[in-house]
Amino acid sequence: MDVSLDKEGQEPERRKRKIMDETQTEAKQARRKGVGLDCGTGFAVSSFYSDSGITFKSQRNAFLDLENNAISKNMLAKLGASFAESSDKRNLYVLGDEALHVANFFNKESRRPFSKGVLSSRETEALSIIKIILKNLVGEPIEENEKLFFSIPADPIDSDFNNVYHGNVLMSFLKSFGYDAEAINEAFAIVWSELEEEQYTGIALSFGAGSINIALSLYGVSDKRYQFCLARSGDWVDANAAQAVGVKGSRITMIKEAGVDLLNPKNREETAIKIYYENLINYTCNALEKKFASMDDVPNFPESISVVISGGTSKAINFDKLFEQEIKTKKLPFLIKQVKKASDPLNAVAKGCLLNALQFYA
Repeated sequence: MDVSLDKEGQEPERRKRKIMDETQTEAKQARRKGVGLDCGTGFAVSSFYSDSGITFKSQRNAFLDLENNAISKNMLAKLGASFAESSDKRNLYVLGDEALHVANFFNKESRRPFSKGVLSSRETEALSIIKIILKNLVGEPIEENEKLFFSIPADPIDSDFNNVYHGNVLMSFLKSFGYDAEAINEAFAIVWSELEEEQYTGIALSFGAGSINIALSLYGVSDKRYQFCLARSGDWVDANAAQAVGVKGSRITMIKEAGVDLLNPKNREETAIKIYYENLINYTCNALEKKFASMDDVPNFPESISVVISGGTSKAINFDKLFEQEIKTKKLPFLIKQVKKASDPLNAVAKGCLLNALQFYA
């Protein structure tokens, strides 16, 4: 078979692979040892450290199944979409942001490998999909058993599932990639990334898509008794707002992510979003009041503490103002100094995971 050569006497594809391999090697050498990984329901985010600082890589934790044919492949190629074939070759699974866009175009719902913060029991393809997504985000380790911290939710106080299976499956995937993986509570990771000036003392709340994770910390110590989650968050807002106005949840998600002012909704859909956001905030603050009232060993904080809120659901305009108004009406066993937003709500968990990993190479 005839093979064309380029000017340097190499097969074009072989030379292309060589250049890609050299580039990947340089990138691998540029970053330092230690990886952080936020395994969120809505987005998965990896984090790395190099001389230029912390960098993040994210992918929407979603997929959509399409029939495996030439038309589908041509459409996905034009979109530049990431996709994978099912094991039986009958379907294509569109991954990431494109899954939401294609779903919205066809008036369908995208699918999630996670539900309420953990692996979905309803999605038979969840394991294979999440393994692909995680591999895309963390890549190859610099060395065998490179340290990697990944986030897991706490056990919920308003539902009956736990995260044992979820955490162990993710750990097995990450170890199969060559990493020494260790789990950390999602909200506690935010304590490390956002409360340094407060000596890692305060409450962190991670408003993700599937759940709300909460961690109470005193000087960087947070017993599991002070870590819990609520099994509703952004997805709950989307589903209920969509039902209220008669549209698909993917449409509400796109409206919400485009930016909604909770104090000034502009149309029917945004008004529905506002209503369910207010309900979610009220539900969260009531749960905090009830949970801490039931505990007889809450730490004695020497002074008032900060509350930091993070996660994609908290990015809605004026979310922090509504939350602060509500939380200050509750009876809590400590004083609240301030409610503040994370400096980077979408990446705060991944950053906290990374900071824990970097300690092993200090």
